[in-house]
Amino acid sequence: MKSENTKSSTSCQNEQGEVMVLDRAISVSDVLRATARATPQRSAVVDEAGSLTYREFDETVDRLAAGLQRLGIGAGDRVAYLLWNQRELLLSYFSIARLGALTVSLNFRLTAEELAYQLSAAKCKALIVDEELAGLASQAIATSTLSIRLIVCGSGVGPDQLRFDDLLSATTDMSSFPIVSSDADSGIWFTSGTTGRPKGAVVKHRSALAAAMLGAWAIRISEPIRVLGVAPLFHRGAMENVALPVVMCGGTQFLFKKLNAAQTLEYLEKLEINTAFIVPTMAWQLLRELTAETKPLPHLVNWLSASAPLPPVLAEQITKRFELPNGVMNTYGITEMLFVSTCPPSMLSRKPGSAGLPAPGTQIAIYDDKRGVLPRGEIGEILISGPTAFSRYLDNEQATRDAIIDLNGQEWYRSGDVGVLDEDGYLAIKDRKKDMIISGGENVYCAEVELALIDHPSIREVAVVGVPDEKWGEIVVAAIVKATDAAVDMDDIVRSCASLASYKRPREVVCLDALPRNSFGKVRKDLVREMVRERLPSSTRIRRAS
Repeated sequence: MKSENTKSSTSCQNEQGEVMVLDRAISVSDVLRATARATPQRSAVVDEAGSLTYREFDETVDRLAAGLQRLGIGAGDRVAYLLWNQRELLLSYFSIARLGALTVSLNFRLTAEELAYQLSAAKCKALIVDEELAGLASQAIATSTLSIRLIVCGSGVGPDQLRFDDLLSATTDMSSFPIVSSDADSGIWFTSGTTGRPKGAVVKHRSALAAAMLGAWAIRISEPIRVLGVAPLFHRGAMENVALPVVMCGGTQFLFKKLNAAQTLEYLEKLEINTAFIVPTMAWQLLRELTAETKPLPHLVNWLSASAPLPPVLAEQITKRFELPNGVMNTYGITEMLFVSTCPPSMLSRKPGSAGLPAPGTQIAIYDDKRGVLPRGEIGEILISGPTAFSRYLDNEQATRDAIIDLNGQEWYRSGDVGVLDEDGYLAIKDRKKDMIISGGENVYCAEVELALIDHPSIREVAVVGVPDEKWGEIVVAAIVKATDAAVDMDDIVRSCASLASYKRPREVVCLDALPRNSFGKVRKDLVREMVRERLPSSTRIRRAS
């Protein structure tokens, strides 16, 4: 269908003057538009404020896009949001995409200085924020080098701030919205940053759509899908591997601003949730919240785990206690690539701890800088090639060059993770390359030692790090969080590592109150090392293993 309008647009009119949608689905915005036309009356979002059908959702996105356009936001501009898991986050994500602008999703757990860095790096023109976070946002803007329009969701709007709901009163003229190419940039997703300043991974629409399709494939989405937003949607994985495919398939998303473990258990049962993305850290918290009244969850057919290794004991406990019909699906992914591999429950029981096989269209190779691509069974850096890849790091050509390697004319992303492919092609994650310990000339993979320790009943959490040592170069140190207040039997802890070679066993065991983590539950190994070094010379030292 052709429009008489000489300006490129997402819509045109039929003979009755009704606005029609072009037959295309090449951008993030098109996904919502297509679903709204196919299932207009189905519930799209349910939260504390009520519910929105897909028609209402799509129309509200149009109005918000028009309101942003009235502020001067257009194609190529960067718009940030600092929001909880709430409807305004989804509305902002699709509205920004509808204008051809770039989403900059911010982590509400960051400090004002950290937020200011990301706002400045992305050169944002506007920031959409929940009223409870407006003070933090104002500090970040004041610290940044930019003049940024602050749009506040809620009634508490201060001077020189705009009210989110006022933008929704804008007159909608869909012919003014650009046709967004699948090759256009859709967002800037800052890495979770376990060390140093996070990098901004620039993602294209085609990459986001590929991630959504792989997400739909991985969780075998079937209608009617009911997903609880447990993981923070400011992460690309939670948004484009889970939330976006749910929209693509016409599912319903249940969102709550501040979801704790007890509430998560309540809503999983009460709302008959059938899909949830729950990282291992939250899974452990759910198990600790269990009571005699906690009911099983036989309707939860898709329990997805990612972001950190899934200990076999955790997968087993989850499946048994909640009577999950399909068990737990383990996945491996990173901001720059999203879903890389998946291990369905049936295979997870046969290959405990496995991250599974490559997702469709994705390739995995194990690489060594000196020997090249390694054969199966050998450990090296994980290289990834696939359709979900980011395009570049924002204003950082050197980091982009360092992250990409060309093998026989094909580009591969260097993950920085160490892993191995077994004889069946299943991937196992061994460690972060920078966290690997070299003790007495031997490589020690922290994840292997952690898996040996986590089964111990006295240990609730464990992180293994390397500490400099004059004799061995580095020694293995286990930082543990006790499962109870009872005294810990250190002999038992040492014996739990008996299956490991002697050089892999911890030389020191140190108790911490909690492990430092980033917003997605990943342990901050850099901070663990600092905490361990502070405690080793003191009276908090527990044991030097022989």
